[in-house]
Amino acid sequence: MNNEHFHPVLTQPPLAHALHHWDEETGLLTYEYNGTTVLSVQVPPHTDLGFRHGSDGSMQSVQYMQQIYLAAEPACTARVTLRGHAGALNLRPHRARQEEAILGAQPDQLYFGVNGFYDPQWDLLLDWHGKDWRWLDVQTQPDTDGFVSATFETQLDLQALYINLRPRYYAKHLGYHYHRPWVRRPKQEAVAGWCSWEAYRRDISQEKIEAVAEFLSRSLARYGLSYLQVDDGYQAMPLPVRGDMTMPEGWMTCDSEKFPKGHEGIVDAIRDQGLTPAVWVNANITNPDFPKNHPEAVVWDGDEALKGEWIDFLYSCTPETLAIHVEPLFRALREKGYRYVKIDAIRHLLFDGLHECVRLGLMTDEDAEQRFRAYMEAGRRGMGEDLYYLASWGEMHEVVGVVDACRISMDANPTWAGIRMQLFESARWFHTHRILFLNDPDHVCVRTKADWAKSVLSLISLSGELCMLSDTQQAYTPEKLDIIRKTLPPLETVTGETGPLSLEYPAYTWTKLHGFAVQSHETPVVMEDVSAEEAANIAGWAPDRDNLHPFSALWSFPMFHHGLRWRVMLRVATTPLSAGELPMEKLALDPEKTYIAYDFWKQEYLGEVRGSFSCPALELGCCQVVAFYEKGDAPMVIASDRHVSMDAVSVLEHTWEHGVLSLRLKGVAGDTRRYQVWLPQGMQAASLRMKGCTAQLNAGQPAAITVTFEEEEAQVWLSVNG
Repeated sequence: MNNEHFHPVLTQPPLAHALHHWDEETGLLTYEYNGTTVLSVQVPPHTDLGFRHGSDGSMQSVQYMQQIYLAAEPACTARVTLRGHAGALNLRPHRARQEEAILGAQPDQLYFGVNGFYDPQWDLLLDWHGKDWRWLDVQTQPDTDGFVSATFETQLDLQALYINLRPRYYAKHLGYHYHRPWVRRPKQEAVAGWCSWEAYRRDISQEKIEAVAEFLSRSLARYGLSYLQVDDGYQAMPLPVRGDMTMPEGWMTCDSEKFPKGHEGIVDAIRDQGLTPAVWVNANITNPDFPKNHPEAVVWDGDEALKGEWIDFLYSCTPETLAIHVEPLFRALREKGYRYVKIDAIRHLLFDGLHECVRLGLMTDEDAEQRFRAYMEAGRRGMGEDLYYLASWGEMHEVVGVVDACRISMDANPTWAGIRMQLFESARWFHTHRILFLNDPDHVCVRTKADWAKSVLSLISLSGELCMLSDTQQAYTPEKLDIIRKTLPPLETVTGETGPLSLEYPAYTWTKLHGFAVQSHETPVVMEDVSAEEAANIAGWAPDRDNLHPFSALWSFPMFHHGLRWRVMLRVATTPLSAGELPMEKLALDPEKTYIAYDFWKQEYLGEVRGSFSCPALELGCCQVVAFYEKGDAPMVIASDRHVSMDAVSVLEHTWEHGVLSLRLKGVAGDTRRYQVWLPQGMQAASLRMKGCTAQLNAGQPAAITVTFEEEEAQVWLSVNG
């Protein structure tokens, strides 16, 4: 029935229908959810509009949703307006299908052919099907009371347009039942740093941390790397080093030979170089004397203190235990000066520990999950809301709403299998990225083939995943440093697609190339060639194996910076890729428009593209990064060699006025960077003025401006004739 009055806004959005109101005189149909109009359909006044809505009958087995069915006679043009909180996302309501790129998104931006609108504040998804349609703008428009709106146009007739309204989408439809974004959302900022684990394993020391901190500060900090994370090896063993200690006392006791200055020395060494201290801890209890000294803190089966694989003794996770052994640990880390905490082995605590207790009949499934959840929440209470909180390892719905980031893959390593795993798992779990938490593909090892490093770092940078390097200084050759710098900092990209996880692809396959590739840091890694057969074995069977772009091989990221919009395509040869034609709509680009294309890693202008893009073949492990700009009537920067985004990092302002292209640039003093400027037909680059840099002009198509930064910010004015 018609609803004449708005309902009150509830803090927790309800599992309830949107209530409708139809005004025949004005031709306006509206739907109100949680006290707010979230959908309106405008048709000509007195239109015979047929509509039906409900979740009855055929939808009773579907998680709570409402389907709105629209038809009209005679045919008419309809404008459909969607509303959500500021930061609403235009998401594709399914995962990438055959030959479709995996999509990234930016808040409040709208994309060609992407038929979903997600409100991250209310966890509400609207998606529409059945008719051709087009956006009336390229971004959402500010509305009232912190809301934005987006409008598309379509032709209504007897062929139905139907709109699905799915409240509590991630919580109920995808099963992440702890997702309550109105209570807590993960931090959105990009994270880049260095981790000691794969570089040194447990062979770390105060001297090595000091040396690495100095190197990172000198070589990478100015490009966007900010964290130095000390991993396993600093703590005195066993845990705690004495059985009568509490776990905070144990973790606060460093190995005195390797770290004679304790945590204070670690933190000071990092801070002194202008970096942010980060630290690893885990859920392990290894001292055999601990249970008898703290019987309440562990789980018992009769007279036996239970153990779990990878964690030894099990935390009981009772309120008393958490208050003594867990919350104070995280508070102590904060007080020592750490601003990022990685908690490891939690998967083993839950599945190899607490759920083994379920198997033994000592607790229920629900009890095990709630105990684990209580452990993670105790960590958050101890460290506070402002510290960065990383859960490791495995994508776990049990940590949603507590942590800021979650490791989505197994341990990485400098083999093709390890890198391919990072590429693949980044694709598999992309629908969670920056909605549930920031995805962490594990640390990146660049002591591999240069092309492999380009591939994994390009993906992490463009997708904005957590970026942690993990090599010794010896691995950072000039070539590898150049690759790293061109992919720092990672962007703040959000997933541009959602939907349930596809189980048609293997979680992992085991080959001689898989597993830890630990070598002494004094010994260079000798890379094995990977045959086509081995690459296929590592990839595992998949239904799209013979496609031009199998799953995880094709990505598309939108850019909106300094007044320009463009899209960056990433092709990654997770298996060797064939040459072929890629329709532009597969990248969420309009096939009727003409685009200017530029290849980043080749630094090559590709000319104009319309309808489809001619993809070259790529050898295993290689990648291609191409920017597509809609062809216009004004000069524009289409690429630089500073950042793989081309360039969402160093171009701060971009203005075309009175025959002059004005650029304000951010750089590193002493660096030389090259900017490519596309010129419409009939225009020609004439002269340069500059401030804060020296610059040279190479006229052509595109014109190239070579800038040597004298200061961190520079300005360039390009005069154009024609």
